[in-house]
Amino acid sequence: MVHSEQSDRRPGTGSPETEDDVATQRYLDLIRSAHREWGELERSGDASVQLSEQARSTIRESVRADVRHGAQVQMPPTASGPYTMSEYALRGLVRRAVDQVDGALALKARFEHDDSGRGLRERGLPTRVICRISASIECRDLQDLADRVRTSVREAFAEQVELRDPVVDIHIEDLHEQHVR
Repeated sequence: MVHSEQSDRRPGTGSPETEDDVATQRYLDLIRSAHREWGELERSGDASVQLSEQARSTIRESVRADVRHGAQVQMPPTASGPYTMSEYALRGLVRRAVDQVDGALALKARFEHDDSGRGLRERGLPTRVICRISASIECRDLQDLADRVRTSVREAFAEQVELRDPVVDIHIEDLHEQHVR
């Protein structure tokens, strides 16, 4: 379809602006005006534009919780649609899976992700799970322990978040005395 300059003109105005352009300009002018007025009120010390201590406290707590929970991680879509989980929740899933294995204790978990993340605080699907664990000093076969932990983590991912067969690396970094469970 060929678009001529004439077809973009508003009837009777001779202007190339469309109604959307005019509405957008009015909106931007309104926003600029609001920013100017807000700035003037702030400079004059008007209390109506100052955040209360309760609002500042709520914002601080929200930021701390966001940092503590980590980025949002895309998960495999369900019948209800796509969803994300916090890195904190994923680390908890790994910790429970590791701690279920007799002779193993979870120390730390981190993830590698595919490139489908869409922002600074969003990650793509987990492709690799790196588990740092402690092994019981009574464990005689560390390779078997690592295999059992790997299986437990893969099963937890498959059952709880429907992520099948992520790569699971196990790093045994410490030894501990076996606790009675």
